Amino acid sequence: MDIIASLPVYAAVALLSYTLYGAIWRLYFSPVAKFPGPRLAALSFWYEFYYDVVKGGAYVFQIEKMHQIYGPIVRINPYELHINDTDLDFLSKLYPSIGKEVDKFWWSAGMFGNTEMTFGTIGHNLHKMRRAAFAKFLSPAYIRKLEPLLKDLVSSMITKIEAGLKEGRTINLVHAYSALTQDVITEYCFSFSRKCLEKENFAPHYYEWMQIHCTFTPIIKQLPWLLPMLNKLPDWWVKRTDDAVWLIRMQEAEYLAQVRAVMSGDDKDKTSHITIFHEILNEPLLPPSEKTEMRMKAEATSLVGAGTLTSAHMLSLTTYFVLSNHEIHKKLSDELGVAMPDPASSPSQQVFESLPYLNAVLDEGLRLSYGSMHRLSRSHPKDTLQYRDWIIPPGTPVGYSAYTLHRNPEVFPEPEKFKPERWLNLAPADRQHLRAHLNNFGRGSRQCVGMRLAYAELYLTLGYLFRRLGSKVQLQDTEYERDVAFLQDYFIPAPSRQSKGVRVVMKLDASEATT
Repeated sequence: MDIIASLPVYAAVALLSYTLYGAIWRLYFSPVAKFPGPRLAALSFWYEFYYDVVKGGAYVFQIEKMHQIYGPIVRINPYELHINDTDLDFLSKLYPSIGKEVDKFWWSAGMFGNTEMTFGTIGHNLHKMRRAAFAKFLSPAYIRKLEPLLKDLVSSMITKIEAGLKEGRTINLVHAYSALTQDVITEYCFSFSRKCLEKENFAPHYYEWMQIHCTFTPIIKQLPWLLPMLNKLPDWWVKRTDDAVWLIRMQEAEYLAQVRAVMSGDDKDKTSHITIFHEILNEPLLPPSEKTEMRMKAEATSLVGAGTLTSAHMLSLTTYFVLSNHEIHKKLSDELGVAMPDPASSPSQQVFESLPYLNAVLDEGLRLSYGSMHRLSRSHPKDTLQYRDWIIPPGTPVGYSAYTLHRNPEVFPEPEKFKPERWLNLAPADRQHLRAHLNNFGRGSRQCVGMRLAYAELYLTLGYLFRRLGSKVQLQDTEYERDVAFLQDYFIPAPSRQSKGVRVVMKLDASEATT
């Protein structure tokens, strides 16, 4: 009886000993114990939990403060390092394109709910196999083939915006741009789009679904068991008790239906053009285990989400800065007027790629929109890395954040300002060196597979919109800090919760504007 009565005490002592042992190991004996950083961050993930979950996507700003205190390399949790530096040589070593095995950090890989999608794949070789199944579809050659489709979608968006303006309505460009990018990526994925451009107010609920999904990423990363548990709850319960989870569930049900249509061959428009999912399912090197419904649904969630939000955010932010600065607006309009004399014409992406000022505006928009605001951590399972005087052991997760890289004043003086001229009048080598500091799409073997598609969207949208509507629109009730600035890191950057979007109305003198 005495032994039985003492069991709770023994259990408590064992738990306390284990906890203390873990804390001592993390503080003094782990592979990253020697690196500088806050002791609380070294002890557990709860330090990050506080900033990302309690304070809402704020850890990236705390990491920025850590660098100001501890230097260019800091330990940000018990296992992971973060670097804030302009050393492009080390950046290339951390994110190599070929010749090295590079894994994703297991802890952050499942932040969108699973590691079945290519984006969340941990191991190097599995990621390589999954990516190869559809990467060629997003190559420059394939995108050129489908450029007419992209042009039509951009023109449809502009036509609908103009119709709304003529009716005296306020247009939320965040919703318009996300409708465009959703229609593009769903067309590329399935050969039939969501047709958001045809829906009332550009179907803003789809954009809201994706934003809500992103806000869950810090919680999922910290509590990976939470989403599987929620997925076991019946639909009627979720619908009555949690609107956010219900929205996510409806979106995933839609992805599953689209994937099943492709897999069954029932998608009616299957032969109109090749699609990402037909490419994956027809890839002979992928085993059947890689072509299951659940993995295809995960891939759809990843591709549609990434293909929608990053480009829509960049276009919204860039449009705001152009419309809010008369000098920038005029220079861009003048250049587009020469390159595109007839506003109703539809020049190719190649035409816009040759325009210096448009390129400067585009690069500055990329710089301040970040792509992903979150750090992109990689580990080299077989190789030791050397950063300055620091030796980084094999398997140690190390990351850069586009947020800190793009705001480094050594590379980008006055980093808070939107200054297209910083990209102008540079020798080709100097401009390429400056562009090498942009990390919107990541780099190396895990660089964003949709980068070329994103560039096509950006060039055509900015070119057509500012040539056709630039003289007709003005901002309406849009404030930078409230509506535009990215103040929360949910992997994808997000503006404040009070944001109303980038809103425009018809200029008062637009009826007198000439083209």
